[in-house]
Amino acid sequence: MGTAMCSIAQIDGSTATVVSNPTKACGLGPCSGACKRFAAAKAMLEIEAPAKAEPQFPIAIADEFTAEILKPYRENATYLKAAEIVEVNDKTAIAGTDQKLIVGKGRFSIPESCYIDSTGHFNAVEFNICYNQLAYVLFAGCIDAGVMHKVRAGDVQIPTMTEFKHHQLPAMMIVALESRYFKPLDSKDFTAELSINKISAVGNAWFFFTTITFSDREGVKAKGSVTLAFSPSYNPNTVH
Repeated sequence: MGTAMCSIAQIDGSTATVVSNPTKACGLGPCSGACKRFAAAKAMLEIEAPAKAEPQFPIAIADEFTAEILKPYRENATYLKAAEIVEVNDKTAIAGTDQKLIVGKGRFSIPESCYIDSTGHFNAVEFNICYNQLAYVLFAGCIDAGVMHKVRAGDVQIPTMTEFKHHQLPAMMIVALESRYFKPLDSKDFTAELSINKISAVGNAWFFFTTITFSDREGVKAKGSVTLAFSPSYNPNTVH
């Protein structure tokens, strides 16, 4: 008349599923998976399943990962040497406060300019290149760490790493930039802190309202505000 254990309880240690149109252990016909025995098995697994641990910040971004994201850059124009995700805050939890959504830090070195003889100072072109590199790596690092859902804007889908790499160059664009320079920066060894303060969505595009500071061992030497867009549907071949 059947077996002691219901044939539908296919348990692999973490899940319980209904096999294709199985026969009840009682022999009374196919089972829908709604029986009390199956429900009890699923409930037990849910109780025993460990909760997914929240990431611990700061998160160091692996050098190999950084190198992969910055692969489009020429070697002598790769200024970012190391990066980390300092914090990611749920946007609903910090609403109405001055806390940042995402904060990342990077360490840079510019032994020599990639486009001009030495000017003796950190300039706007290098500001732009360094910002782009840290933004690329920070954005990718947050996707890889699975924390972008905390700051998701509207109904815009969070890209996978494969999608991000495919769209990285054409889809990420600076749409506004303001920079200020206070004192000469030691370009051989300096750091930057990039903060994402607000994220909004228009269509399937994300807009990131960010600030960045560049510092050497003496303190902050330059800072700026940058609005960055990520628009996977953008096709440069259709722009006239």
